[in-house]
Amino acid sequence: NVYGVDRPIPRRDSRGGNVLTWARRTECGTVLLMFPAAALIMIVLGAIAVDVSLSQVRARELEMVAASAANDALGALDVEHLRATSEIRFDPALAKTIVTESVATGPLPSANIRSITITDLGGATPQIAVTLTLVVELIMSPALPGGIGSTTITRTRTVSILG
Repeated sequence: NVYGVDRPIPRRDSRGGNVLTWARRTECGTVLLMFPAAALIMIVLGAIAVDVSLSQVRARELEMVAASAANDALGALDVEHLRATSEIRFDPALAKTIVTESVATGPLPSANIRSITITDLGGATPQIAVTLTLVVELIMSPALPGGIGSTTITRTRTVSILG
């Protein structure tokens, strides 16, 4: 073979026009069929990117709200007990009220308070842990086959009064 490849020799089409090769005749329309598949893949990947971005933004916002609520809960310090005994103690009912108001007036009022835990570490400074959950409604995923409509995010922040 003159071309060094085991292919048929190029021939002219029936009208004497351009030279057609074996490769061009067999691959005719392949790009036309591959383009819709590639476009569909790009749309699905874009949809996934939008939903993951939304979830990440909401997770960061929820973490900031939990940190803010935990810091606000430090206002539940029992000052009379501190003056009388020099021992740091928090009022759990007041802490719950403060956290509830903080979340309700914050940027994510739809966040649910999962728990408010006051931990006494036996002589060390007590800590307040606030755990919040948020249900995020996804935008694009419900339109995809087998897609989920929402995801639940949980974040916990812990603070102590002197450190």
